[in-house]
Amino acid sequence: MKAIEVTNLVKKYGKFTAVDNISFSVEKGSICAILGPNGSGKTTTIKSICNLIIPDKGEIKLEGKSNKKSVDKISALFEGTRNLYWRLTPRENLRYFAGIRGLGGKNVEKTIDELLERFSLTDKRDVMVNNLSRGMQQKVAIAMTLICNTDIVLLDEPTLGLDIESFMDIKNLLRNIATDMKKTILLSTHDMNLVQDVCNDVVILNKGKIVAQDTLVNLLEMFRSMTYEFILVKAISKEDKNYLLKLGYSFYFTNDDSILEIDIVNSNKIYNIIDVLKEKQILIKEIKQKEINFERVYLNLISGGKR
Repeated sequence: MKAIEVTNLVKKYGKFTAVDNISFSVEKGSICAILGPNGSGKTTTIKSICNLIIPDKGEIKLEGKSNKKSVDKISALFEGTRNLYWRLTPRENLRYFAGIRGLGGKNVEKTIDELLERFSLTDKRDVMVNNLSRGMQQKVAIAMTLICNTDIVLLDEPTLGLDIESFMDIKNLLRNIATDMKKTILLSTHDMNLVQDVCNDVVILNKGKIVAQDTLVNLLEMFRSMTYEFILVKAISKEDKNYLLKLGYSFYFTNDDSILEIDIVNSNKIYNIIDVLKEKQILIKEIKQKEINFERVYLNLISGGKR
């Protein structure tokens, strides 16, 4: 069964079309990223799925039923710090959000204890959220989406502003939520490292349209054979850099301009590039095929391949 099905979704604000006839689905039990730059229609799509925005056209289903009749199947964490009551403790926050959904009693108290333990918050269960670290606050916020035991969890920027240790904790928790707790996660983020580490599938929006929808593995594989790295003996001069950019090659300059990276469809073009560098007396130390990362894939897709 598809956990989420979006079909021919359209939303306009006056003459501006925020979401332009998009369709995609999310498999039950998977972690799917919905990505896009600011103004891509991502937020409108997410809020439409949660029934917070009514689209002009299209249909949204959660586990086979209209989202208007199945909002009890989804819980959401939106970007920012307004997801929690700061003068309540983690235990009190979870109890409060369970109460909003009409849940209470011994079973909910047991679930609260289990979530606090799973999120390593037992020692902080009676500390006001206002006195917790940013990482712990985010853990409480994610636990809040699980207290009602919905099948689908929507997380908007769950790692925003976190340090490395907290990032790793949240990343492991997301995997745990999907695999051990059998939840479907729709993840919105600008952190491409998080996408590459935890997601099964990816939907990328740009200017209200879907520019890519596939498994993460397939999207990475699409670009894997294209990226090469030219390690130079010394940093390239500004003059030579401008010259190379005018030739039409899609060069990336990294490591203080001592490394050139380029996406090549036909590997024979490597010899052309070597000739160009030789002509400008730019010495090459090493050439190697680069392991592509998802950030590069994402930038390439939203720019229409121009990068």
